[in-house]
This record gives sequence, C-alpha cells and structure tokens, in this order.
Amino acid sequence: MSRLLGIVAIYAAMFVGWAVVGFFLIFAPVRAGNLIRDSFGLFPEVRSGDRAKKTVLRVVGLALLAFAAHFAVLVARFASH
Repeated sequence: MSRLLGIVAIYAAMFVGWAVVGFFLIFAPVRAGNLIRDSFGLFPEVRSGDRAKKTVLRVVGLALLAFAAHFAVLVARFASH
C-alpha cells in the first residue's frame, strides 16, 4: 500500500507542478517572463506594455494546463483498469 501512495504522490506532484506553472504564466506573464529571463536567459525582458510577449506566455500557460488535464485523464483512465 505504501508503494502505491508513493506513486500517487509522484503523479500528483507532477500534475500540481504543471498546473501551477500554467496558472503563473497566465495570470502573471510579466513576472513569469522576467523570471525565465533572469533564471535561464531563454526569453527577452517583458514589460507591462509588451502585448505580444505576454500573449505568447499566456498561450504557453494554456498549453501547460491542457497538458496537465490530459495527463490527469490518462492517469485516471489507467487507474480505472
């Protein structure tokens, strides 16, 4: 039983992680974009007036939420067998 709880905890942590990052990108694109830029240097600086950059980050956030939902459905489908 404890092995099963460990597996469930790992999948739950992965789902929560993807969902939290997705919501962060959707609701705070300026802060998230600048965090990505400061941490990894992967994205140019985002200012409050940069509509295109904020839109790209929000689309990526929506994609992460869609992936998290798809992942949850797959895990639930696998668990029901």
